[in-house]
Amino acid sequence: MANDSASETEARPSEPGAGGKARSGRTLLKGIGIDRAIFVTLLGRVWTSVAGLVSIVFVSRFMTIDEQGYYYTFNSIIGLQVFFELGLSFVILQTASHERAHLDWTPAGTLEGAEIPRARLASLLRLVLNWYGIIALAFIIVVIPVGIRFFTAKAALGSSVAWSVPWVWLVVATGGSLAISPLLAFGEGCGLVSEVAMVRLAQGTAGMLGFWLMLVLRLRLFAVPMISSMALLVGLGWVLLVRRPFFLALVSVRVQGIAIRWWDEVWPFQWRIALSWLSGYFIFQLFTPVLFAFRGPAVAGRMGMSITIAGAVSTIALAWLTTKSPTFGRFAALGELRKLDELFFRSFRQALMVAGFFAVAVFLCVYVMHYKHFGLDRRLLEPLPFALLILATFVQVIVSAEAIYVRAFKEERFLVVSLVSGSLIGLSTYFLGKAFGPIGMMGGYLLVNLTVGLGLGTWVLSRKRKELSAAEGRCA
Repeated sequence: MANDSASETEARPSEPGAGGKARSGRTLLKGIGIDRAIFVTLLGRVWTSVAGLVSIVFVSRFMTIDEQGYYYTFNSIIGLQVFFELGLSFVILQTASHERAHLDWTPAGTLEGAEIPRARLASLLRLVLNWYGIIALAFIIVVIPVGIRFFTAKAALGSSVAWSVPWVWLVVATGGSLAISPLLAFGEGCGLVSEVAMVRLAQGTAGMLGFWLMLVLRLRLFAVPMISSMALLVGLGWVLLVRRPFFLALVSVRVQGIAIRWWDEVWPFQWRIALSWLSGYFIFQLFTPVLFAFRGPAVAGRMGMSITIAGAVSTIALAWLTTKSPTFGRFAALGELRKLDELFFRSFRQALMVAGFFAVAVFLCVYVMHYKHFGLDRRLLEPLPFALLILATFVQVIVSAEAIYVRAFKEERFLVVSLVSGSLIGLSTYFLGKAFGPIGMMGGYLLVNLTVGLGLGTWVLSRKRKELSAAEGRCA
């Protein structure tokens, strides 16, 4: 059998002669659920969180409060890419992990094994390369005029914020990054979890360094496109220089009559994922543009900065689960349900502990900054709406974890949860945000997350597990 040492998800033996302290450190990390993939992902997300805090200082120092509002609203409108991607990257990861379960890595860094799964994996790669090229071009053509129209209509009278050229640059760079993103998801699905995490860490590091440099040079909103531009360059470097043999060897594999049947095998899963991701736009990205439109760029900037901090809590906690998604998918494909449950629920508990710790710590920091009148308090939400936001974020971590479990089976049973949540949060964001500002908006967000997200999501997870237990009983 081919050597599987290139797989990033497999545990590696201790180095010969390793000291007792090194072994103790590894034992401690293993005890709290941190393997190599989680460690690298956490490193990236810790960097993202720290860089986000540093960026908050840079933005408050080198941008006016109105420019801050434009910055975060840029990011929210750029989120329209979900309407073009339609959840395809997640589907690629899950589909690739199911085919990869029957293949092995070679010392040359390519996948070998049974002819059928290898040919199917190759057909998946060719399909996503073609499709994402179309998606990226459509995104650029559509989103540039959408943003121009929005900012032209909502810009404050007499505003001197220079936003048009940075906006066009940002959309073009984001479109390029979008074209590269399926290859990263494909690599993750094939087991290169920690390697892809390193690529994303490099993307984030280069992007933030470029962003800060442009701000120091007082280029203001021209700093914003640097993040996407550097992500594009680093992603291209990984594909063309590091993993070129892997992609070239696979894309050339063709076996007559063997291919992924997209409409039969993938689309029934993808359209549900797509609707869930579209709903996610209304759940996570609508706050800032609505406040920009009704309360002005200053209030929108406070909301955007607060969401960035709360989002860091979520992404760090979910690292315990997202890094395991390919493994969850492989266990589901092989019918190893006990291994799946053991790994998932251990990781779930660890994610909740992390989320709870950081949620409390972040709120206390914001509370102290507000009442001690530190410089950043004017750039963030007040304590009450921020508390509602951080509570809603904690609930969202639970709902996201439940969805990860169910989606390991290439099923999207969270479609109703996502659609109802997205619709209700979209409506509450518009009407409560218009009437009451951030506090009404965050109150509606928390209420929907508790009732629809957590309540209905937990019911969906319980129902799926009952079906699995019944099927396992019939096979016994």
